[in-house]
Amino acid sequence: MPETASPASGRLSRSLALIITEGLAPTLLVGVFLLAQPLLTPGVTWLQSITAAVFTVGLPFALLLWLKHRGAVTDHHISVREDRAPVMAFAALSLGIGVLLLMFLQAPAELFGAMGAIFIGLVLCLLANLVWKLSVHSAVAAYIALALLAPVPALGPALALLLASAVGWSRVRLKAHTPEQVLAGHAVGCLVFAVSLLLP
Repeated sequence: MPETASPASGRLSRSLALIITEGLAPTLLVGVFLLAQPLLTPGVTWLQSITAAVFTVGLPFALLLWLKHRGAVTDHHISVREDRAPVMAFAALSLGIGVLLLMFLQAPAELFGAMGAIFIGLVLCLLANLVWKLSVHSAVAAYIALALLAPVPALGPALALLLASAVGWSRVRLKAHTPEQVLAGHAVGCLVFAVSLLLP
């Protein structure tokens, strides 16, 4: 007779999944990635990176919290697929305004490349979520993990795969997504990373 997980181990795995889901949420990953640009990309100033972060994740997340407070969305992960389009559309608009401000601030091309990759990923996730609940957590985790870790010699791609897989596991463990939705998210994140290599 197959062994079943004990209640204690089940609670532990769920707690771990919650920590991973919240600690590696899309808003946090993208925000940290953009705020770290002065350390990662020569020529990017702190004002430019803060501007990028505010308009890419800060304002959209503020809108999301307001919608949650009003009861227009169920939670800050927008678990109901039909609720995602307006928030993601606003995020795309906000990002576009941020790009215009960065042009005024004379940001280097590399920062525009990062913003462009995020915009492409946002649009792909928006289009997918019009008909299917693709995992945005997984898409963002795959892209950010590759962007930060792929350049690391030898272990970089493996570490990126580990991070993205951990996020994917957490979403499935919490029953927020199916394995297929997580894998589709990973595919989108990898595609965006591949496109980002062609950008400035």
